[in-house]
Amino acid sequence: MTLEIVLVLAILVTALVVFALDLFPIDFVAFGLIALLLVLGPVLGLAPEDAISGFSNPATITVLAMFVLSGAVYRTGLVTVLAHWVLRLAGASEVRQLLAVILLAGPVAAFINNTPVVAILIPVVIRLAREHGRPPSKLLIPLSYSAQLAGVVTLIGTSTNILASSLAHGAGVGGFGMFEFSTIGLVVFAVGSAYLLLVSRHLLPERRTEGDVAEQYRMREFISEVVVEEGFPHVGCTLAQCDLRRKLGIQVVGIIREGRPLHLPLAAHALRVGDILLVQADRERLLQIRDVARGLNIEPEARLADHDLKSDEAGLLEVVIGPNSELIGGTLVSTDFRNRYGCTVVAMNKHGEIVRQRMANVRLSFGDTLLLQGERYALAVFQRDPTFIVAEGTPQELHRKEKIPATLAILAGVVLFAALGVPILATAMVGCVLMVLTGCLKPHELHASIRWDVVFLLAGLIPLGVALEKTGGARMLGELVGGAAEFMPPVALLMLFYLVTTVLTSVLSNSASVVVLVPVGIATAQGLGLDPRAFVLAIMFAASTSFMTPIGYQTNTMVYGPGGYKFLDFTRVGAPLNLVLTVVTPLLIAALWGL
Repeated sequence: MTLEIVLVLAILVTALVVFALDLFPIDFVAFGLIALLLVLGPVLGLAPEDAISGFSNPATITVLAMFVLSGAVYRTGLVTVLAHWVLRLAGASEVRQLLAVILLAGPVAAFINNTPVVAILIPVVIRLAREHGRPPSKLLIPLSYSAQLAGVVTLIGTSTNILASSLAHGAGVGGFGMFEFSTIGLVVFAVGSAYLLLVSRHLLPERRTEGDVAEQYRMREFISEVVVEEGFPHVGCTLAQCDLRRKLGIQVVGIIREGRPLHLPLAAHALRVGDILLVQADRERLLQIRDVARGLNIEPEARLADHDLKSDEAGLLEVVIGPNSELIGGTLVSTDFRNRYGCTVVAMNKHGEIVRQRMANVRLSFGDTLLLQGERYALAVFQRDPTFIVAEGTPQELHRKEKIPATLAILAGVVLFAALGVPILATAMVGCVLMVLTGCLKPHELHASIRWDVVFLLAGLIPLGVALEKTGGARMLGELVGGAAEFMPPVALLMLFYLVTTVLTSVLSNSASVVVLVPVGIATAQGLGLDPRAFVLAIMFAASTSFMTPIGYQTNTMVYGPGGYKFLDFTRVGAPLNLVLTVVTPLLIAALWGL
């Protein structure tokens, strides 16, 4: 083992650990990888162009273009219109509702990146469940899973497919056409759909029932009522002048005066004796108030009702931080959330846990669920912002429904010309330009449509894959695997790669798994005289269908908070499906593709 291989493997392992622990934002880690490869380039035999090759790689630009096309679909409301049409046929039966979700998400996610498809359908599916008294948790995991299953039907169903195809092309074994693996993908989709209909509905939890949103967040546990009494030194002062957050470590999220909530903004109201302050703080802080704050009395039997935070002008809204949000990596303080959006975050659900204290300093990430309180006009802004997923959905009037025919025509053109052999990069980029020229997407909406974290992730990971190949690290790992599997049947080796990819993707990003394993799979296949593209397919399918954890795939993360799921819910429902596909998919590849 040479020094170059040791260094690149050390960088690889370090990067995987950082990704798994979520220590830094993805784009920062990607930049760190590029910087490290630039510094160590002379030792690793990499030119500066190699270290930044991810930015010019066709996969990166194609994925960027696909996000723009998906953004146009979102703005026109195409998926929402289809959703309302299909779900009207769902009825009250759980099986029919599951089938409707599968048939809606599947065909759409096969041709549009599945992440925005799920973002659009989450509020629609939640509404369907609640209209029939069914917990949304019974439908949201199937929504995520069916979108992933459909993503392997075509080349553009997910960014992972495009990346794997690009890596295979760069390695000299050839990329994939638009429908080249569709037969395998359709069978995988059918097998997964059968599992969702026949098995998953018995495993899915009933995590949330229809009820007021305050109860769902267990707000009584960390919002209490504090009464202003005679002797309080700040009577007559506004909340802004009192600065109770700095002095007492509490946040006032509502004021009730003479039985009625005061209008926002609260900071402008002068406090009076008898006012009831709805205070957000941990229990220890609330107990300290009794000792240090003269004139404030905690109501021991206080009961927070939903109407205490709602009025004709104010309300509550639950939103999920979307994958494109500028909030990712920041905190409520550093992003100046309250002033920026005119709303107060009164609760946070982070990776299935209710955050009850120090929310202001918690680093925000994709998939975090925020419970907001604010004026209704301010809350309405979130329904227009595609960087948030809102349970109530986006109003139909905000969509450019008159542009749906143009959007469909452009998407059909992108798919058709790609199927005829025109490079998908060219068709996607032309499609993006046409979307803007026809008014399906406004020029200023281009930036917001792009998942910049994914773009930068690819830009940082692709050079790492180049380094793995140029130093001989991929060949060495391939020889090790090939030697260990010399007496293993080819299809069993294919299953091994599928299983390793599945496990790796469950704790890392799917892109990282593909970049790491595709070069090794190609080297292994070539060393054994097998078809390397068959191994690329197995790795690609495994990375694109990760069901066992809520962090293994973006769509799982998106439904985690709105569904009220626990981490192990995904393992209980998803692990059996992953095991089934670990056997079925390699067998399909061997039978329909060949080894």
